[in-house]
Amino acid sequence: MAALSNSLIFLCFLLLPGVLAFAGPHGESYPCPYDCPPQKETHLHMYLHQFPAWANVTNPNEVAWQGWVADHWLLTKGPDPNNNIVGRARGFHLLTGETSKDWYISHIYVFQDNRFAGSTIQVLGMLDGEWSIIGGTQAFYNARGYIKYKEIPSTVSSITDIVRELDVHIFTPDASTAVNGVAVSI
Repeated sequence: MAALSNSLIFLCFLLLPGVLAFAGPHGESYPCPYDCPPQKETHLHMYLHQFPAWANVTNPNEVAWQGWVADHWLLTKGPDPNNNIVGRARGFHLLTGETSKDWYISHIYVFQDNRFAGSTIQVLGMLDGEWSIIGGTQAFYNARGYIKYKEIPSTVSSITDIVRELDVHIFTPDASTAVNGVAVSI
């Protein structure tokens, strides 16, 4: 347990400054003290499907190992996990306390649909209904933002599938003001 505590403390010290530097307590960005480029918001509505690594789940999309769980969760356009897959949530979650909400998550959402294929966002947080976006690539280069979510009933089985309806707000430098791929202030 001491090794787990030391790992968790190290992880918090490593990631916390980045989270605090870019997002407020409700996902809002702090004002930029410099001449910052204009921001563009991308709003996505999608569903996250977790098939837990439980004995009764025949098709888990995660692997548990000593308190850590490696994830490869599905992202879809609708609540059915078998249709309209738009990407994957790859990363891990770690039990950090005593309740079912005391899970810390760290994911990279890798998009595979035509609109954002190959783009990613970095997502961090606890299982409390809201996560932070602290980075991204390609269409979401230098992303910041937040995800609000709620658990909804599964279309497959409430025993084998945990479904979260995601309300995603991604803020990136406005590409319409870019010069040679670099955002500039106007």
